[in-house]
Amino acid sequence: MAYLLTLPLSIWADVLTYKADRLEGDVVDNKPCKKLEGNVVFTFHTNGIVLTADKAYQYDDQALIKAQGNVKIIDQEGGVVESVFLTYYLLEKRAIFQKNVRCSSKKATFYTPELIYDVEKKQGKFLQGGKLVQDQMVLTSSMGLYDGHHHKVTFSDKVVLVDPSYTFHSDQLDYDTESEVAYFRGATKIIYHDGVLTTHKGGYYALPKKQLAFEQGALTTENMTLSADHLEIINGEDCAATGHVSLCSQKHDALITGGKASYAGKEKKGVITGSPLLTKVINNEMIYLRADTFVILEKNEPPEQEIHALNHVRLYQEVLQGVADGAVYNTSKNTICLHNKPVIWCGQYQITGEAVHLAIEEAEHVRMFVDKNLFMASENLVGHYNQVKGNKLVGLFKEGVIQKMSISGNSESIYFALGDNNELVGMNHIKCNGMEMTMVDNTLAQMTCQPKPIGVFYPAENLKEAQMKLPGFVWFGEKWPTKANILEGLLKNETDQNP
Repeated sequence: MAYLLTLPLSIWADVLTYKADRLEGDVVDNKPCKKLEGNVVFTFHTNGIVLTADKAYQYDDQALIKAQGNVKIIDQEGGVVESVFLTYYLLEKRAIFQKNVRCSSKKATFYTPELIYDVEKKQGKFLQGGKLVQDQMVLTSSMGLYDGHHHKVTFSDKVVLVDPSYTFHSDQLDYDTESEVAYFRGATKIIYHDGVLTTHKGGYYALPKKQLAFEQGALTTENMTLSADHLEIINGEDCAATGHVSLCSQKHDALITGGKASYAGKEKKGVITGSPLLTKVINNEMIYLRADTFVILEKNEPPEQEIHALNHVRLYQEVLQGVADGAVYNTSKNTICLHNKPVIWCGQYQITGEAVHLAIEEAEHVRMFVDKNLFMASENLVGHYNQVKGNKLVGLFKEGVIQKMSISGNSESIYFALGDNNELVGMNHIKCNGMEMTMVDNTLAQMTCQPKPIGVFYPAENLKEAQMKLPGFVWFGEKWPTKANILEGLLKNETDQNP
């Protein structure tokens, strides 16, 4: 048997009707009430909310309903809040849901042991832990706020978000169930298959696109750390970084800084622009490499990483400097190759060729190779240029000092002899197949030729201008990089930020 009563309750500012299989008067805790059992339904006509339960007690003098068993409140938009027990204060429009509380919307379901809920505003707080499930994503925290009206849940204290791509640990996180975007705030740690992301500023995560963006963050993997003012990751693979970009390779003791960076996961390719600078410690000495663009390529077979420097390349180390339009640093082989019009300066010597290779070895050894069209020049005290030509060169450095240089293939040399007062005495012109040069303090100490050289000595008074330069001679002294001009701009930015 069903009962249907309509009560215009002006003090409740609502019109309430209810029905049930059975209705009778009762006294509970010394308070008179109506007991409703079986298919209980309360309808609030002002706001269109419907309350259903297996059993309910209505206390008219207290404007109170207590319901239990399959409790549900359904709003006009189709939102549902369910629980085992409910205490509903009608005047305050405040409901306390207890035990197995579940809030359902079109896209997500939220669970909590207890929810203190404003029925009119569709907002509530949970203090005993909460969990939201949407597709393959699960969000939990110790406490927070549920906002059904704005389709948002705020998670606070020990927040954890888990989906197939990431696991978030955060201080606070706001999740929009309609847009499926999580906004995390404060210190946040994000774990994914290749590493860990951290930020103290917060950011957002858009689940449909797997797009993650945050401020003042860092990405740390087994081999490197990438930090920037702003980091963005799409599909868990592609990454973009802007503002004070810093890429540090712990394995190779190298650091790249720049203004902007991107990484394509499928191609395993990274690009850094914005006056990028590579710094690396080689045999306890700092080496600097600067260019317009760095392209980082990761290779699987064999596993190695190449850093390609493109356009306006400048290299600086205390006893070794260079310029080129291109360079490649192989982190696994520990080699640097300068190509496309390379020029190297070693102590007093300017060296050019088709390409210049530097192989960084153990025991503080560095070997330099010039494969083709070698040309060496050094300026003496009175402005003349000692010169050497050949096909190939192999040079050995130890502790940053040139020890030996071997030149092979159609070697040719001119050397100016000076007197005790640095006056020009004459010039030696030598041709041979190969030369061995021994250096002391980066200065030529001994030179031997193989086989026996063909040589001519020209006294100073007989020298002509055309004889004083070998074919192909060009002096690039105006391009000679210094530490100051390689770091130019970077030092200024640091000064501007730290007045």
